Amino acid sequence: MQPTRTMKLSAVALALALATTACGGGRDDESSDGGTAGTSGTTPSGSEAFTISTDDCDAYEAAPGVTDTEIMLGSSNPQSGLYAPFAEIAKGYNAYLAYQNGTGGVDGRQVTVKALDDGYVDPAKTKANVETLVNDDQVFAIYNVVGTPNNLEIRGQLGTECVPNLFAATGAQQMGQPATYPWTIGSIPAYATETATFVTWLEDNKPDAKIGIIRQNDDFGEGYSLPLEKAVEGTGLTIVDDQTYNPGESDVSSQVTALKNAGADTVLVAASGLACPNALTSIKSQADWNPTTYASATCASKTLIGVSGPAAEGVLSAIYLKEPTNPEWADDAGMKEFLTEGAANGLSEDDLTNGAVVYGWTVGQLLTDTMGMAPELTRQAVMQQAYNLADVELPMLLPGVTVNTDGTTDPYPVESMRMGKWNGTYFEWDGELTSFEGKTADYVG
Repeated sequence: MQPTRTMKLSAVALALALATTACGGGRDDESSDGGTAGTSGTTPSGSEAFTISTDDCDAYEAAPGVTDTEIMLGSSNPQSGLYAPFAEIAKGYNAYLAYQNGTGGVDGRQVTVKALDDGYVDPAKTKANVETLVNDDQVFAIYNVVGTPNNLEIRGQLGTECVPNLFAATGAQQMGQPATYPWTIGSIPAYATETATFVTWLEDNKPDAKIGIIRQNDDFGEGYSLPLEKAVEGTGLTIVDDQTYNPGESDVSSQVTALKNAGADTVLVAASGLACPNALTSIKSQADWNPTTYASATCASKTLIGVSGPAAEGVLSAIYLKEPTNPEWADDAGMKEFLTEGAANGLSEDDLTNGAVVYGWTVGQLLTDTMGMAPELTRQAVMQQAYNLADVELPMLLPGVTVNTDGTTDPYPVESMRMGKWNGTYFEWDGELTSFEGKTADYVG
């Protein structure tokens, strides 16, 4: 199958080219632009192209990891332990990169990612992995590191060294702070966007809800609780309890019982790893209690929510990606491409029904599109391009959802979601697409 879109150098790319000419770079003048499906970025309306200075970098290197034939990136993610299900993400982006490499890669270069296991629970391990990848393996950039505490652990040092931390696999608000940390950018909807989507649904469907929260006791969990506090202001919604558990724990039954005793009739499960499906199972097992339950988007793939079995049926979550198990997309061109080319590039039948793999596939395309649009294959040019994307369409995003970033005014890539209710196989729609484009910062705690 041929790529569904031809990339073109945008106006912002021209502006960035002028800013980065002095940096050198690894792009050949006559090489291809290296895109597959989506649209090119343009300067966000009403603003100048966001630029990043390298003046304060510690021995800035423009393009390590880039040769005439390869662009090598590095990543750190949980491949073992309680959070191992998140390793499914890498299956998705590796399959997409294999597909892209088969069509010429980016500017004729093969894109590869070397990923090391950090288990998630110890951010110091993530930091050690990243130091190895940057200093020993000389990767071009760090890419799609999983976890909020993990990315917070590495963003400072990567910023000092001016190494891109591209499309982090977390919706933490701290991934949208380009004024302070311009070398780090997120990829998924901010947890603040997700929480605001849920609150909007509650206002329409349960305007007097009494909300209980169960969340991981770290920045990831606060990424939900703090925006929830802001989002319920001025509404008839109330927060009646906030229960936490420590990272690495999976038994949260006592926290669930506490929420019931607090009188919650609605539960927001801001949990990661196996704690999420365990929470859903525990909620369902409670006698004389049937709260409206929302599971964080990090739990929405069958790898995790499926562990709950029937206990997860009826659980809500905010969705922004197409689900392969939803028959609505049977004739969709993007879905057909994913299923056909995914299978041709190493994905199993089970992988092809996994939402985490779909996300990986999509963020793999976002990576190659961004590098393809950058005027040069330098760290500075690619990082700047990541913060200057407008109306980028990726085939596995829901209709109406596009990627937009503006490092000056709005750094959050995806700000539109649609509420769905799990039926045991996929999320059935329970509302229309809700857009918070340009408004995520209003809900950041």
